[in-house]
Amino acid sequence: MWLATSSVYLAFLSLTDTWLFLYLAIYLGADPLTLGLASSLWSIVFVASNILFGRFVEEGLNKVAAFISSILLCLSVFTTVNSRGVIGVAAGYALLHAVSASLGRTAVNVTLLEYVNYEAWSRYNYFFNYVTLSVRGLLLILVYLGLITPTTLLLLTLAVSIVYALTLPSVVLPVERTLYRLAKQLDKVYAYMKFTSILPEIVDTGLTASGALELRWNIEKEVASYRPLLGAFILVASSDALFIIVPRLLSNYIGRGQTLLVYGISSLASALALVAISRVSKGRLTSLISGLARALLIPLVTCITGVEQAVIYLLVTAILFNVFNTSSYNVYITSTSGQRTFLYGVAVELGSAVGSIVGGILASNFGIEYLLAFSMIGHVIASIVAS
Repeated sequence: MWLATSSVYLAFLSLTDTWLFLYLAIYLGADPLTLGLASSLWSIVFVASNILFGRFVEEGLNKVAAFISSILLCLSVFTTVNSRGVIGVAAGYALLHAVSASLGRTAVNVTLLEYVNYEAWSRYNYFFNYVTLSVRGLLLILVYLGLITPTTLLLLTLAVSIVYALTLPSVVLPVERTLYRLAKQLDKVYAYMKFTSILPEIVDTGLTASGALELRWNIEKEVASYRPLLGAFILVASSDALFIIVPRLLSNYIGRGQTLLVYGISSLASALALVAISRVSKGRLTSLISGLARALLIPLVTCITGVEQAVIYLLVTAILFNVFNTSSYNVYITSTSGQRTFLYGVAVELGSAVGSIVGGILASNFGIEYLLAFSMIGHVIASIVAS
C-alpha cells in the first residue's frame, strides 16, 4: 500500500515542480534571468533543507517529514492558485515547494531502503521513476485539455498528500541497511579467504604475492561514492543551464498550450521507454553512454519547429537524463550501503542551482551559442566522472 501511495506522491512532487516552473515561464512570461534565479533559489533551499533535516529523517523521523512535506506541498499549490504575480508564484515555488520536495523524497528513500530487501533496491528505484513520469505526463495532458484546473490540481494534491502521510510506515532502526553493509563485509572476507587459499598456485605462475593481492584488490574495489555525486552535480548543472530557457523556446515555436502537451506526452512516453531500458541497465557503463548521447543531442534544440520534433527531442533527452540519474543513484547507494541518501539530492540540487544561474546569465548576456557549448562540455565531463 505505502509503495503505491509514495510513488504517486513523488509523482505529484515532480508534477507540481514542472507545473509551477512552466506557469512562471510561459503564463507569467518571466525572463530567463528571473527563471534562473527562481530555479536556483529552489535548489539552494532544497539543499539547505537536506543538510539541516536529512540526518534526522534517516534516523527515524521519516513519518514527521512526510507530514510536513504534505502540508508544504499543498501550501505551495495554494499560493500559486491565489497569486497572479511573478513574486508570489516564485516564492511558493522556491521556498515552500523546495522544502516539501526535500523532506518528501528523503522520507520515501529512507523508508524504501529499510522496508525493501537490498537486492531489490535498484528495481524499486526504477519503479518509482516509472510511476513519476507516467502520472506527471498524464496529468500535464489533462491540464492541457482543460480537464484539470488549478483548483482541481490543488484538491488532488491535498488528497494524495493526506493518503501518503497516513500510509507511510515509520522507520525505527536501520536494520536493512545495516544488514546490507554487514553482508558486503562478509563477502569481502570470504573472497579474500578463498583467494588466500589458492595464492600459492598463483605465485607458481610467476606473479608475486603482492602483485596478486593488488590484482585482486583492483578487481573487487567499488567505485568511490564521491564519483556518482560529482557526476550528478556536473550533469544537472550543464543540463539545467540549457533547459532553463527551453520552455520559453518551445512556447515561442509552438505556443504555450502546445508546450504543456509536449511536456506531458514526452513524460508519458519516457515512462514506457524507461521500463525497457531498465532491464539492460548496468550502472556505470550506462551512465557513460547516456551522458555522452545526451551531449550529442543538445545542439538540436535549435532545430525544433513543430510539435512532433519537440516531443521527440524532450522524450529522448528525458529518457537519457533519467537513465543517467537512476544509474548513478544506484551506484551511489551500493557504494554507501544505503547510508547518507540525502547527499545525492544535495549534489543534484547544488548542480541545479549553479546551472540555473549560469544559464540565466549566459542566455541574457551572451547568447544561446555559449549556452550550448557550456552544456555539451558539462555533459561530457559528467559522463567520464560518473563512469
